[in-house]
Amino acid sequence: MYLQHFGLNEAPFSITPDPAFVYLSAAHRDALAHLMYGVGQGGSGGFVQLTGEVGTGKTT
Repeated sequence: MYLQHFGLNEAPFSITPDPAFVYLSAAHRDALAHLMYGVGQGGSGGFVQLTGEVGTGKTT
């Protein structure tokens, strides 16, 4: 209903994020590099805990 009103091709929000719409800022790329480094340690993976306030981009 609102898709046509706002000229959208698809629903703008969903329960799960769509990787096609991810914007990786420099801070996001840096955080991703740290996470990948932590998970990749030891050859068999690792454990990394990501915390942050609501809206800080943890899902991306």
